[in-house]
Amino acid sequence: MRICNAEAMKMIKSFEEDLERIKINEELNAVSSYKEGEDKILPNYDYAETRQEKEKINAEIRKIKHALSVANSTYKINYFDITIGEALVYLAQLNKEYSDLENLANRRKITRHITPNGVLEYIECNYDPEQVKKDRKEIYTKICRLQVAIDRANLDCEIEL
Repeated sequence: MRICNAEAMKMIKSFEEDLERIKINEELNAVSSYKEGEDKILPNYDYAETRQEKEKINAEIRKIKHALSVANSTYKINYFDITIGEALVYLAQLNKEYSDLENLANRRKITRHITPNGVLEYIECNYDPEQVKKDRKEIYTKICRLQVAIDRANLDCEIEL
């Protein structure tokens, strides 16, 4: 069966939700409580069956994640001429850089205040905050283009399951 990366990621999410439901069911039904003299009401829970069901789902997740990993390390994004995997790393780097520039861009070129002992003190940026704002905008544009390129690649790239 051939599916695109986006479908594969949705399948993984669905499988992970199944695992979460199994976990909740197990937490609710793994033990029973009853009072002395009352009949035991045992829930429909089978430890061995639950383990098998979880292992079956985990095996499917591993298979899909491996196929995605191979695709991410080989499929090239045309506009950027890098693989999906490299693009994901690049996207994280750009987001970090954008965040770093956010603090620098929000400063004024020069500020002044009076120290506790009454001296007027100036604090001046050793860079141009306006240039930082331009750079930040440029990085934001790259982030948007890269995210769209990754999304497109995840729809175009197909894996075999």
